[in-house]
Amino acid sequence: MIKTLTMMNKQDKEKFKIPKKIQHMIPIDTIYKDGIFKVGKNKYSVTYKFTDINYAVASKEDQEAMFLEYSELLNAFDSGATTKITISLRRLNKDNFEKDILLPLQNDHLDIYRKEYNDMLFDKALGTNGMIREMYLTVSTFKKDYEAAKTYFRRATSDITTHLSRLGSRCYMMNATERLQILHDFYRTGEEVNFQLDLKQLMKRGHHFKDYICPDSFEFKKDYFTMGTRFGRVLFLKDYASYIKDSMIAELTDMNHNMMMSIDIIPVPTDEAVREVENRLLGVETNITNWQRRQNANNNFSALVPYDMEQQRMEAKEFLNDLTTRDQRMMFAVLTFVLTADSMEQLETDTETLMTTTRKHLCQMATLNFQQLDGLNTALPIGVRNINALRTLTTESLAVLNPFRVQEIMDKDGIYYGVNAISHNLIMVNKENLLNQSAFLLGVPGSGKSFSAKELIVFLALSTKDDILVCDPENEYSALIRALGGEVIHIAAGSEDHINAMDMAEGYGEGKNPIVDKSEFILSLFEQLDKNGIGAKEKSIIDRCVALVYEEYQCGGKLPTLAVLREKLLEQPEKEAKNLALELELFTNGSLNAFAHKTNVDTNNRMIVYDIMDLGKQLKTMGLLVITDAMLNRVTDNWKRGVRTHVFIDEFHVVFENEYSASFFNSAWRQFRKRDGYPTGITQNVEYLLDSVMASTMLSNSEFVVMLNQAAQDRVKLAKMLNISDEQMSYITNADEGCGLIKYGSSLVPFINQFPKHTQLYKLMTTKPTDLKKKEG
Repeated sequence: MIKTLTMMNKQDKEKFKIPKKIQHMIPIDTIYKDGIFKVGKNKYSVTYKFTDINYAVASKEDQEAMFLEYSELLNAFDSGATTKITISLRRLNKDNFEKDILLPLQNDHLDIYRKEYNDMLFDKALGTNGMIREMYLTVSTFKKDYEAAKTYFRRATSDITTHLSRLGSRCYMMNATERLQILHDFYRTGEEVNFQLDLKQLMKRGHHFKDYICPDSFEFKKDYFTMGTRFGRVLFLKDYASYIKDSMIAELTDMNHNMMMSIDIIPVPTDEAVREVENRLLGVETNITNWQRRQNANNNFSALVPYDMEQQRMEAKEFLNDLTTRDQRMMFAVLTFVLTADSMEQLETDTETLMTTTRKHLCQMATLNFQQLDGLNTALPIGVRNINALRTLTTESLAVLNPFRVQEIMDKDGIYYGVNAISHNLIMVNKENLLNQSAFLLGVPGSGKSFSAKELIVFLALSTKDDILVCDPENEYSALIRALGGEVIHIAAGSEDHINAMDMAEGYGEGKNPIVDKSEFILSLFEQLDKNGIGAKEKSIIDRCVALVYEEYQCGGKLPTLAVLREKLLEQPEKEAKNLALELELFTNGSLNAFAHKTNVDTNNRMIVYDIMDLGKQLKTMGLLVITDAMLNRVTDNWKRGVRTHVFIDEFHVVFENEYSASFFNSAWRQFRKRDGYPTGITQNVEYLLDSVMASTMLSNSEFVVMLNQAAQDRVKLAKMLNISDEQMSYITNADEGCGLIKYGSSLVPFINQFPKHTQLYKLMTTKPTDLKKKEG
């Protein structure tokens, strides 16, 4: 036997003790707060939790790259340690779901909408798998004491984290409480919400940690066990096919019932592995030589070497070639499953389902007889291996047993964005976890952009105290915001609602001098007035007059407005100043004077819609700029008060039609992010957006992008910019409304978001003409 395996078995061997209590069946001797467990004589283990990656929806080239990177991870495992990769599937607990996801009622006029939203979330959760899929990596090694183990695991953590990050998976080492919670949730299924473990209190009272996690009873039979009121069974992969698909593990773990699957891996040092294979090859060659000698003695000089011997020789040579020239390692592995169910009938059904799936891949699963306890402890992410049904594999053969499937987005305190199109689990997004909170909502007309934005607004209005500001060029959000208790500001020629374009909050702008930033904003307004553009002289005059207006105001002069700015222009000696004043006249003294007066609307409401539908083409872009500036003032004020602001800007592409408005908007977008504002740009004209260097930079730098159905030209440009594969592109090609792709950090997740049509919220959010007619009828 190989020296590594002999040594491992010798170290693992312990004197058998008959367990006298349920606690004795859990093979953990000592726990340390940092997550290191002592699980045998001088044997220590740690567990890492790592996230899934989008393997199933990646292109063939990307899948090959991920496969090779995963092989690198396997090669990096230390030959002096045992590594266990565990996939845990557990049903979503109803109590946890209500506590973490449902909106708490607040006894106000919005509770009717909260109940509707909660019903929708609950229906979605029940209609989906309702399963939580988590992945763990447990490393166990023999060290003389805790300090030596701690030093070893510190180095191992760095290696594992680095390799998983290259795959796009986030990884962290779990502490003692988190590791014990995994075992508690398995042993006491249905009581997950009751887990409350304070190690300090435990030590103070002299209680044992096993008392808090163990089941009420354990009873082990020949081929199954009972754990409290639940039934369980441990199986292992007995026979492997010659060729296994990389989707096998994903299919085996695609169940609607609680289970755990573990792959125990024992790497062998390359020199030892080469020596072993050379000896095997020498043995095969010796057998062939002896066979040929016997044939020659019988005067049979033309006999061919038997097929089985030739096959053994070829496989041995191939194995040796893998080890010496193809960067492969020899590894021993055992694959174990533990299933649990509420009834024996359900357990038998699940066992048959698992075995059928295995047979489909030409493998064979078998039940462990009289080894259910050993198998259970092997399958759990504790760090022990009591099953010796090991199979010799190379790195590539083991990498085929790929645990990755599709990334789930299930952030704590997240916002519902639909269900995962592949796993059918809820998508809950918390943008706080991203590098930046900038977001884009893209899609052709009718794909559900406005509806998705309104759904997000509803969630924010019902579950947070954050401020919500909406720039609405098509009057799509007014009814919803009114129903939620917000303010609608109607900006139009002749309207009584006015917003002062010259308002400036304390701390305005990016630089030390806010007047310089305000001057840039006014320049962008003049750029809108004169489509031929303004020259260097005009820019100097505007800059001078803006500074004079604010300087006089600080000394007790008039409140700065566009009308006051026009008066200041008329005072200047240059003829260009008179021309600028003439251009501004229509917007100060004329019929389009919506932004030339003192602000006279309530801007203190936490939800505000700026409705600019009736501004017309002449004023729409200018209105968009003024409203963005007003939003910037509000975000700055909120930031000082410690209030988060969510900013939604529809028809986002309009502001990038000329240089100055694009420059101002790019600056405002950065300021939103810096001042705890969460900006969201909504547009259907992705092509126009991508034609602007600034806009495309903003889009590529945004960590969160929702892509609904896209036009052909837009798809090509988005695919190039965001590195979307052809497989992923299929989710935004001729997609149904509310379906598409979410870019979440570096990941792309396909989603489906269908809102129930019989609700009051749907009637408030829909913009489909047929739905509006029904509502009016």
